[in-house]
Amino acid sequence: MTLSAEQNCYFCKVTSQTADPFIFENRSFVGIFDTNPVNPGHALVIPRRHVASIFNLNDAEHEDYFDAIKGVKDVIETTDMIELYQNMLNRRYLQNRPKDHIETVLQLPFLLDKPNAYTIGNNDGREAGRSIDHLHVILLPRYKGDVENPSGGIRNVIPSRANYQRT
Repeated sequence: MTLSAEQNCYFCKVTSQTADPFIFENRSFVGIFDTNPVNPGHALVIPRRHVASIFNLNDAEHEDYFDAIKGVKDVIETTDMIELYQNMLNRRYLQNRPKDHIETVLQLPFLLDKPNAYTIGNNDGREAGRSIDHLHVILLPRYKGDVENPSGGIRNVIPSRANYQRT
């Protein structure tokens, strides 16, 4: 007997409250802090319904989309990041997973700072880099100095074609 995509889907487990705790919810979406953070406050906005692409959201989900992004951003900016990541290190269900991302974030010099900016994105399809076939929108807080040169932002996903600035 094979399990359906929804039964095997990690984000379906999240939305059914059997995995990571919610930091935000509305009728269509939930928000969680990513357990493999790139920067302090790295969070995900996930539709409750199992849907793979942002282009397949229904009308109600479209209405709730920006509310969810704003709601998660507000939580990021009011969360004690040291407490968050120290608690995350001790979550029982994460005990057998690598924690190097969490430990690295705890050492960043801007851990206690408010974000200076955000990168908001969605890897919509495997070729775009998605690893779980359930839509999830990434809210990545950005801090002055987190990369040497942030020019081009998300364009740097294809480094050889990222430079658009005229000299």
